[in-house]
Amino acid sequence: MGAEEDDDFARSPPPGSPPLLSEEQLLHLARQGWLSLPLPQNLLKTVANLFKSSARFFELTNREKAVLYPSKSGTEFGFYTVPNEKEYITFRCRIHTGYQPRLSSPQLPLVQNLEDYAAKAWQEGALLLWRILCDITRWSGLDLSIWNDILDGTQTMPDSEKQLPYTLLRVFRYSPATGFAEKHTDLGLLTICIGDRGGLEVLDRLKSTDDRPVWIDSRTGPHTATILVGQTLKALSNGMLSPGIHRVVENPSGRNSVVFALRHSPKHAVDFSLFGGHGLVSAKDLWKFIQVGKVNINSIKERRDAQRARHEAERLAAGDHQGWDVCRG
Repeated sequence: MGAEEDDDFARSPPPGSPPLLSEEQLLHLARQGWLSLPLPQNLLKTVANLFKSSARFFELTNREKAVLYPSKSGTEFGFYTVPNEKEYITFRCRIHTGYQPRLSSPQLPLVQNLEDYAAKAWQEGALLLWRILCDITRWSGLDLSIWNDILDGTQTMPDSEKQLPYTLLRVFRYSPATGFAEKHTDLGLLTICIGDRGGLEVLDRLKSTDDRPVWIDSRTGPHTATILVGQTLKALSNGMLSPGIHRVVENPSGRNSVVFALRHSPKHAVDFSLFGGHGLVSAKDLWKFIQVGKVNINSIKERRDAQRARHEAERLAAGDHQGWDVCRG
């Protein structure tokens, strides 16, 4: 899409018959910070293809994956792995299929396919979240034009690092029985999470207390997405929208997921007066402010070590038990 098309995207309501969400769903999203939704057919098909393409990528050696997508900015760019737990790739732009592809090898078709489906999931995910932002805006009695600058350049995956946004798309592969992520909230406006198996849990704010948090399965599956409110949208709404607290628990069969995080554009300052607040904040300063409360998606070392020890003990116990059964037989 060119610059003119990008501008039209931000200024025109998204296609489809608004509203996408009912008032009951909007109230649930505002109070809880999360909402489960059936996936549109086009995004469902794209994510299925992205899972297939990423499976081929994850089968490469760690060295090959790290060379193809070197990690940068912590976990905000490229390939990253936590041994015996999970591995994931973070896209913030095209690397091998943009203006200047960096790869000339037999792996080029693989990464071209991966990036094409990632870019398609990015665009379709952005459109879905834009529709939800439109519903929130109308529900709040505000004008849709408040998003013109905030969403500028966020709806398509850039062709190079020269256009690097805060928005990102991640593809995860969690290991069977051991893959997890600590409870956290996301940094951006809205996030869409799509998994092929259970494991994503969300906090029920209405039933939880400080001493007794109530976690519920988000009911994510191949046909369902979980929408999460991020810290930036909380700030813009002056706390009227709660951020979605979530975590990933171990799944015996492992888990694959796609996460698209829509974040504010780095191109323009953010005018809080458009949202009923006060002041003009640069995009960079807003990003720094939001990051102060950032929680790493990787778990703390103590829990990781304890989990690995437990997993190893269970594995050894299972091995001993199998041997005992064989002897009995």
